[in-house]
Amino acid sequence: MIMRTLLALMALFVFGEAWAESHGVELASPMGVPEAVQLGRDLDGDGDADEVDISLEIIEVQEEVYPGEFVTFWVFAPEGRGMVSSARTPSPTIRVEQGDRVRITLRNTHYFPHTIHLHGTIHPNEMDGVPVFTQPPVNPGEAFTYEFIATNPGTHFYHCHVQPDVHVPMGLVGMLIIEPNRPDNEFARLIPGAGRITELSQAAQEHYQREYSLVYMDIDARLNRIPAAYHDPREIEQRMHREYDSTQHRPNIFLLNGRAFPYTLRDSLIEVDTDERVKLRVLNAGARTMQLHTHGHHPVLTHLDGYPLSPEAQVTRDVFTIGAAQRVDLELRTGRDDTYASGPGVWLMHDHVESTVSNKGISPGGDITAITYEEFVGPDGLPKVATSLDRYFDPAYYRGEIPVFDPEIFHTTPEEYAYGWSEKAPIGGAFDYVSREATMPPLPQRSSIEGHRIVADACEKPRGFRRIRVQGGTRFSRAGEVFAFEPRVLRAEPCEEVEIVFENVDAVRHALMLPGLNPMFTLEFTGPDTQVARFVTPDRDITLDFHCHVETHDEMGMHGRLIIGEGGQAHAHEEQHAVGGEEKRLHEGRGVVVAVDKRASRFVIDHEEIPGLMAPMVMSYQVEPASLLQDVMPGGQVRFTIDATQRTIIDIVIER
Repeated sequence: MIMRTLLALMALFVFGEAWAESHGVELASPMGVPEAVQLGRDLDGDGDADEVDISLEIIEVQEEVYPGEFVTFWVFAPEGRGMVSSARTPSPTIRVEQGDRVRITLRNTHYFPHTIHLHGTIHPNEMDGVPVFTQPPVNPGEAFTYEFIATNPGTHFYHCHVQPDVHVPMGLVGMLIIEPNRPDNEFARLIPGAGRITELSQAAQEHYQREYSLVYMDIDARLNRIPAAYHDPREIEQRMHREYDSTQHRPNIFLLNGRAFPYTLRDSLIEVDTDERVKLRVLNAGARTMQLHTHGHHPVLTHLDGYPLSPEAQVTRDVFTIGAAQRVDLELRTGRDDTYASGPGVWLMHDHVESTVSNKGISPGGDITAITYEEFVGPDGLPKVATSLDRYFDPAYYRGEIPVFDPEIFHTTPEEYAYGWSEKAPIGGAFDYVSREATMPPLPQRSSIEGHRIVADACEKPRGFRRIRVQGGTRFSRAGEVFAFEPRVLRAEPCEEVEIVFENVDAVRHALMLPGLNPMFTLEFTGPDTQVARFVTPDRDITLDFHCHVETHDEMGMHGRLIIGEGGQAHAHEEQHAVGGEEKRLHEGRGVVVAVDKRASRFVIDHEEIPGLMAPMVMSYQVEPASLLQDVMPGGQVRFTIDATQRTIIDIVIER
């Protein structure tokens, strides 16, 4: 079995148990992986580390923000490994302690230049992250380290300052919290996607029982579609930075922690109990002014832009005005009294600019979440409501194909809904009104399965040996590329042991992968460095593709061919063994569960070869229905059935 290294990257080593618990993710024990967070010495002798090194990269992700709506984002993410990334929108919440010596290294794995601007912190001018003014932009393949002493406690944030009118709404923004200094102050340093903070700092525990980081964004889906619709970085640059007019930015998707209703209810539900004080850290990362409204509760405004308000300046309200880039800290008091709370239940929380509680103009949607008392949270993690939420989880609802009201109200059926409408002109004559834009055709969903199907098995007893030197990095790229290998065509003989000497000349990670070979060959590490690994070629003439598996590196030029013998066309095993010319659709697999994310209906599994489909690897899969994950536990061994057409696991059997 493949070692379960990706697990550590995803959660425990990088984020701590808090992230796993707060996102409904269960985890198996990790095995040694380079950490994206390195903690150093205890400089003040108070029992916790005061040197913090964080390594971030930039990943392009495609996420379903509400049912049926897939959006492309760029996000800062903990430096990763392999094919299972922790990257998601928004960029992770970073937490450090007052007095910490902080080093944040940006390794630019993306195809555009970027920087990090630390917004609200006290830091040297040369660490301000503004291209041209304080530093050159960090180009693809380069790295830059931001160093500062965490001085002013409070809720701050960080974002890219290269073309920020585009890069920030693309997702390159996250919350940065400086916790007050306290002894033995241990907590998770990174929280992907923000949300519930379960490892409260010592200072927070003095006043609060719970804490949430809430990042609000508004995006124009037309902008986020551009990098998914084009592949040449030159064309993407022109369309995003010179043709798209950011002054005409028209947001139509409104997000809380990277999701819109109803997914906000399973991802960013504000769970509380009676007689608690709950800290809400709120960041408006969008371009508009929002009016945050809490139903049934009147929180106390305690901090603005990271700084505490005097008792006289603190206000109790049910609507808070938050401008672009502003942060507010709210103290939510729960229970039932005459001032702060109306009692247990499910109480909405949302921006009161009414258009923002819709998904492309169909309501309810947008940044709606709910303050939900524990006894009102169902076994599926969703709030118990008076009727049903089911219709809002149907993509057809947000495509406008399902009536907003029950057709029975009008004594009709969905099928006959439009029957009998008058064909006469409107009363008073024809008139114009603002209508929803025509729905853009959906982009193909990215799949880690495609391109990783087995096409050839390694020879069992090699008859020869060959050493091949390969270099990788930006310097080997051609016009219209960003990353590349050199050489791009490798040659070997059948049944030969091949030693790859791979020199990564960039300051970011690259992964040389032969995805069609069984067992799959991967050599991945952060440069500049040189490493060596071996594989055995198949015992036949065939041509195998190889590429860098870091997100977007393949399509930005980092791919090539390995010609074995005379070469020849490669066919996936399932195609070779198809019966009657028809491709097999269902495949059986077996493996050990690494992580379970019940809210997202996904799990990560370290699986053996899936005959006719996949080589052994650690992979994240969608599971439908989600109820299949009910009794699945990390570390357990399972058999599963995968629908190769839908790229979804449709059955799981737990082996006891």
